[in-house]
Amino acid sequence: MRMLRTTLAGIGLLALAGYQLPAAADYVAYAVIKGQRVPLPERIDDIEAKHLVQVEWGRYSGKKARVAVMKVQNRTASQTVVVSGPGYRYESVTSGGVPVDGIEAILTDALHRSGRFRLVERVKVKNLLEEQDFGASGRVAKPSAAKIGRVLGAQYIIEAVVTHYEPNYEGKSGGLGGLVGGAAGVLLGGLKVESSRSMVGMNFRLIDATTSEVVFTKQVSAVISKSGLSFGGLGFGGAGALGGFLSTYSRTPIGQAVIAAVNKGVYELVKQVGSAPPSGSVVTVKAGKVYINLGKDAVRVGDTLTLYSKGEELIDPETGIPLGGDDQEIGKLRVVAVKDKFSIATPVGVSASRIKRGDKVVSSRSPEPLQFAAAFSPPGGGFGGGGGGGMAAEEEEEF
Repeated sequence: MRMLRTTLAGIGLLALAGYQLPAAADYVAYAVIKGQRVPLPERIDDIEAKHLVQVEWGRYSGKKARVAVMKVQNRTASQTVVVSGPGYRYESVTSGGVPVDGIEAILTDALHRSGRFRLVERVKVKNLLEEQDFGASGRVAKPSAAKIGRVLGAQYIIEAVVTHYEPNYEGKSGGLGGLVGGAAGVLLGGLKVESSRSMVGMNFRLIDATTSEVVFTKQVSAVISKSGLSFGGLGFGGAGALGGFLSTYSRTPIGQAVIAAVNKGVYELVKQVGSAPPSGSVVTVKAGKVYINLGKDAVRVGDTLTLYSKGEELIDPETGIPLGGDDQEIGKLRVVAVKDKFSIATPVGVSASRIKRGDKVVSSRSPEPLQFAAAFSPPGGGFGGGGGGGMAAEEEEEF
C-alpha cells in the first residue's frame, strides 16, 4: 500500500511539473460497420470501399501538422461544376459533372476529423492563390510551394486531383490506366443517379512547404454499388453553405465513392505525417531562456531538443527551386516549462547569445508509434477486400 501511495504521489508531482502522461495508444482509425467499430490495418488498399465510407478516427493528443489544402483539381473528361446558391443546386449542369468545391469540403472535413492536422484557414489559401494567380495553372509549381508555405506558415501543402469520376461505372477492365470518363447519369437538383455502380479515382500529393519537394504521392480508387450503399448520409461539420448539398450527395453511390476515396487518401497522409519527430523554431531568447513554438501537444518537460543555426538558403539559379539551407547543429535545449502553444527551454552546451530567432529545433523523442490492426475483420467474418463494391487502389508516381 505504501508503494502504491508513493507511486501515485510521484505521478502527481510529474503532472504538476507539466509532464503529460501518455494516454493509452489508440488505433489510427476505425471502419464503422453495422454500428461496430472495426480497427483498420496499416494497408487498406484492398478493403471494400463500402467499409470506408463511415470512418471514425482514433484518439490523438500529439502535435498536429499545419497544412494548406490547395483547390481540388479535376483531371477527368467530365466538366467541373460549382455547387452554390439556395437549394444547393448545380450551376453549369452537365452529365456527371465533378463538384470540386463539394469534394474539397469533404477532404477538409476528413483532415479535420482525423485530429492530426491544423488547417490553414481556407480564405487565406484562396486569397493567396488569387493574388499569385496560382489557381488557374493547376497544381502548384515547385518554386511557388515554398512561397505559399512561408506566407501561410504551413509545414505541408496537400494537393488532391480527381483522376476518374464515373457515376455509371460498369466494371471496365484494364485498371486505372484503362479507365476514361464516359457518359454519366445526369445529376440535377436532388442528385438523381441512374447508375447502380459508381467509381472515383483520386491522387493525393504531400509537398514539403520548406523544400517544395513532393514527399509522398498516392493514387486511390473506390467503387460503390447501390447494394452496398450506407443510407442516411453523413454529417459534415463546418461545411457552411455546402451542408445541404453534401447531406444529399452523401446518400448517392457516386458521393459515397468520393467519401471512401477521400478517407483512403487522408489515411495515407496520416501515415506519412505521423512518422516525423516534432520540430519547430526559436521564437525569442530572454534572460537565458529560449522560447520555442512547440506546445503541450509536441513536447514535455525534460525533453531534449537538438538546436540548429539556420544557414543561408540555397536557391537553384536555373529552376528557382529552394535546395535547403546549410543548417549547422550548435547544441541542445532542455525543456523546462510547457504551455498550450509554446514552451521554454534552457541551453545545453551552447551559449544563449548564439541562439537567434528562427533557429530550428528538432525533438530527440521518437513520435508516438501509429497503431494498426493486424488484419481487417468486418462483422460477419471474411475479409473486406476484392470483388463487389470494392476495388484495389493503385499507386502512380505522377497524375
